[in-house]
Amino acid sequence: MPSSSTTGDSSSMPNTERLYYSDPYLCEFEARVIARRDIDGRSAVVLDRTAFYPTGGGQPNDTGTLSGVSVLDVIADGGLIWHVLEGHMNADEVDGRVAWGRRFDHMQQHTGQHILSQAFIQTCGAETVAFHLGATSSTIDVNRVDLGVDDLGRAESLANEIIDRALAVSATFYSQADLARIPLRKPPKVTETIRIVQVAGFDWSACGGTHVANTAHIGLIKVVGSERRGQETRVTFLCGGRARADYARLQALAQGLVARFTTAQDDLLDAVDRRSAEVQALRKELSDLEGQWVASTAAALWATAESRGGYRVVALARDYPFERVKRVAQALRGFPAAVVLLGVRGERPQLICARADDVNLNAGDLLRTAVTAGGGRGGGRPDWAQGGVPTNEGLDKALAAAVAALPAA
Repeated sequence: MPSSSTTGDSSSMPNTERLYYSDPYLCEFEARVIARRDIDGRSAVVLDRTAFYPTGGGQPNDTGTLSGVSVLDVIADGGLIWHVLEGHMNADEVDGRVAWGRRFDHMQQHTGQHILSQAFIQTCGAETVAFHLGATSSTIDVNRVDLGVDDLGRAESLANEIIDRALAVSATFYSQADLARIPLRKPPKVTETIRIVQVAGFDWSACGGTHVANTAHIGLIKVVGSERRGQETRVTFLCGGRARADYARLQALAQGLVARFTTAQDDLLDAVDRRSAEVQALRKELSDLEGQWVASTAAALWATAESRGGYRVVALARDYPFERVKRVAQALRGFPAAVVLLGVRGERPQLICARADDVNLNAGDLLRTAVTAGGGRGGGRPDWAQGGVPTNEGLDKALAAAVAALPAA
């Protein structure tokens, strides 16, 4: 930990009493400062007791205030807990206030993860190998890659059944000797006294996080996505207030679509399918019309092209989209003796040099001559090349240089 101690010898300090272990619903407390130091340029203190949860076990830290000074980060350092502050605090006796909204959200997500992980074991035989509690959603990685929609649905359904049963959630410290009689979901990573969080009769997990006291306090678990990650599947889920907020977002989205499609919500999919079919038909019609326009434009340009050195030279610049000009140039290559010099005006002017197959001319060399005159660069094959110049004035110079480089009439 980057720091510089100013008060207290951490090796001789008593461990910080972690109040959230005995009461995760506790958000206001009094405590005494027993150490101070700077961490990454910010003032930090250790208290003799705290309700602030430090980052760990996949769960982010709490935030809040100590005597009115904002707590930005909470860091576990052995048996001590450092509170990183927004400003300096001189008081030795402090009033702590944990931000309840963030704390309860984390309690819902973390307890929901325990339940969902056990649900995946019971319904799919899929064990959780990783957990992440994010700012907007949470994920578990399970050790199966063949989970389908029905598998996700069964696990979600069982998890919500456990919520509806309003099972008690408790946490107890056990010694290694006592663990043999506890049906842990997976072996603990620590070997000393271990804290076991139990969802009554359903799940037993070694965990140091904060949890609700009753599964009903989670309210709802919703699986919102899954993706394969190597030999595992990452499942994204929302619990409690996050799930309700997501439902409100989806409802607002659905109502917006109802208004736009002027249809009932239950008919939205049919309305979207109809609109999609209409759009596809219009795109095909537009593509056909574009093809006809390109063919007729190319024919007209070739018919009126200047004859020069046995070639028919089409040299001009337009404000059309580049892809449209490119299609015209491609069509012109199908006409005999065609030399094509087509520029596209705009913020990023471009130039295409191309030739018909019966023309003995290197389009790449011609383009380089042109764009060099216009202050740009580019290149390509003997039959097709393209490049850019910085300005429309440069494009005019490039076109003029290209025409001048052709054999005289």
